Amino acid sequence: MTQELFKRRRIRRFFQIASPEELDDDIVCEHRLSIWLDGEEFIKTVISPSLVEEFLLGFLLSRRIIDGLQDVLSMEVSGDAAYITRIESKRRSLPHLELLESTGTPDIPPAHVVGPAESLFQAPLRVSVSVIFEGVRMLSEMPLYRKTGGTHCAILFSPEGAPLISAEDVGRHNSVDKVIGGGLMKDVDFANCWLAVSGRLPADMVVKPIVAGIPLVASVSAATSAGIQMGEKAGLTIVGFARKERFNCYCHPQRIL
Repeated sequence: MTQELFKRRRIRRFFQIASPEELDDDIVCEHRLSIWLDGEEFIKTVISPSLVEEFLLGFLLSRRIIDGLQDVLSMEVSGDAAYITRIESKRRSLPHLELLESTGTPDIPPAHVVGPAESLFQAPLRVSVSVIFEGVRMLSEMPLYRKTGGTHCAILFSPEGAPLISAEDVGRHNSVDKVIGGGLMKDVDFANCWLAVSGRLPADMVVKPIVAGIPLVASVSAATSAGIQMGEKAGLTIVGFARKERFNCYCHPQRIL
């Protein structure tokens, strides 16, 4: 998919006191993508056209349609369509995804909340307060966000704060899927990483690091009660409102030094 990430458009900017002015502004683009799974059309989605293969892998993993790269026989992106074929043992009726698209729903099926074999409760990850603040601050430095102000951002970090995978997208879910898929492609040890995101943390966002096996997620935005409840049960550390000089930890604070 070779599409534009942004377009330049002439706009008129208005001010409360000063006179309006004409200027060129960069506008983020969105593109429709049809996903075909095992020879059947599965779902249509809207994404920013970058890291598309990473998005597909993260999308499938976070919905437990695959358990890892070993389940994917082939993957091809052509124009506005993506074609994925899984190994025979993974082929089954395609899941119904409506609930996962409903922000903050408490009704995500329990099967989607099951992470990898090793529980998050045993994950050795420890992260300092300063590393979390710096990592969340880096979200605002992502290039497409700085240019357009129109993307959600996600970054996967080492415990020491080194960025491992970063992604931007018009959709907050998509940016996290891209980071998870990128981690799969690079064989990242998710149990020893943490995730910074720009969007809210309802249940349908919290389930993504749980399924991938990432022990800590931090956001500049709010967590919902359903997201916190899910994280508490699964062993996920949830940080919200990481802004300026403070943040809130809603569950499993023992990972923060």
